[in-house]
Amino acid sequence: MQLFPAGSELKARDGRRWVADPDAVVTAFASNRGPLAIDYEHGQDHLAAKGLEAPAAGWIVQLENRGGAVWGRVEWTDKAAAMVAAREYRFLSPAFNYLKNGKITRLIGAGLVNRPAFEMTALSREAINQEKEDMKAIAKALGLDEDADEKAVLAAIAARDSERSALLKELKLDPKKAVQKDALAAIASLQGEVETATAALKNAPAETDVAALQQSLTDTKTALTALQQKDADRDIDIALDEATSAGKITPASRDTYRAMCQAEGGLERFKALAATLPVICEPSRLGEKAAETEEEEVDATALAAEATRYQAEQRAAGVSLSYSEAVFAVKDKKEKRA
Repeated sequence: MQLFPAGSELKARDGRRWVADPDAVVTAFASNRGPLAIDYEHGQDHLAAKGLEAPAAGWIVQLENRGGAVWGRVEWTDKAAAMVAAREYRFLSPAFNYLKNGKITRLIGAGLVNRPAFEMTALSREAINQEKEDMKAIAKALGLDEDADEKAVLAAIAARDSERSALLKELKLDPKKAVQKDALAAIASLQGEVETATAALKNAPAETDVAALQQSLTDTKTALTALQQKDADRDIDIALDEATSAGKITPASRDTYRAMCQAEGGLERFKALAATLPVICEPSRLGEKAAETEEEEVDATALAAEATRYQAEQRAAGVSLSYSEAVFAVKDKKEKRA
């Protein structure tokens, strides 16, 4: 509802003049922190001052500057709303404070009148009805009945605000700073992560593929364990051959010393012992050939890769080999080349 007309200078119909300052009026209203009464025919000034009743027709609950004019949101009493709708009252006349120089400083209320001092926009049934329709639309948007009162509407708005704050916190956003585009960006990011995870699940290997990989790993471990044992046996043979060649043990005692070497840490103990043993027989040349044909150290990773290639080659040729068989075949080839 219009409370002051636009213009830097306000002129009443009787010739009085005032200086308008709509922003100051709006600011003063906000600092009042409460609604201002609308009465009938300025009853607050003329009747209440004499101790007579001057009931309110409505309450101004909000002000704003619209292009230099001051407009307010009014909550009417049922009686006043009916009178305005029936065109019994058609104008609002503001009551205000002003300085000696005529500058308006504060709105203190208003009166329902039919002869306003200023040229004002008339009240109408449409304006009253529009406010009611706006409230119905707001209530409906909040999921309330159209006839919900203002208290219910405000409670629903507060609940929606709480839900918004909770959602923003879940999105790791500050409810006091985040705006709609921030929330939409965070939701889009989460959707992207979900799509990526879903695609990864779709592309994951089937259970049979996983089982085959696990069996392949088991075969590899078995083959490597066998190779390690074979290398250990080779090292024991080399040590025994060296001791026999040096004449420090006899061929007949090899099995006894072999059992010693096969125990944990036994090979190192045997080497230390052999270093202290005296020559007890004619040095043998049995170990020379073994020394000359000493095998190269086995690179387990390279051997596993070569065994995999060999297995694939044989499969392509129609020959089915287990992984262990492929490893031993590759190992034998290396020994023959040596």
